[in-house]
Amino acid sequence: MNFKSQMKFLYLILLLFLLSCNASSQAPKNKKLLSALSDHNLKGRGNLVAITPNEFRLDYYDIHEEDSHLEYLNAKGYQGGGPSWLGIIYGAIQMSDPTIESKIRFDDEAEGLAIWSSDKESLEKVSRLISVVKSDESILLKAIEVAGQAGQME
Repeated sequence: MNFKSQMKFLYLILLLFLLSCNASSQAPKNKKLLSALSDHNLKGRGNLVAITPNEFRLDYYDIHEEDSHLEYLNAKGYQGGGPSWLGIIYGAIQMSDPTIESKIRFDDEAEGLAIWSSDKESLEKVSRLISVVKSDESILLKAIEVAGQAGQME
């Protein structure tokens, strides 16, 4: 092999390596979470409030839910309120549609979480993601893992 061929080969190897690194840094997609994004029949969790015609807020307080995960999360060493649910929702977003992250902003409190956006549809999607996470322990654990790897889990 001549020098030019060797350089092309090395370039190809480097390109494949970089592509594989990028693919492995993304959270694996979850079919149930992906389905929830467009399933308008799925009842979401939390309270969606219109603040202004162009600003919305989704309030989610797991501590007030009949099926609260507070004790479960505490037993695993997590705070269990807003900071924990910020991480769990972050993980669920990464496992479904990471573009949602750029359309929302979190305001976590000790007991709960407010999620703000000018995009009502994104908040509706998050509400449905919460429903899926709440109903499937394996997805909850995977969301926690994804959030933990990103330093987003408390």
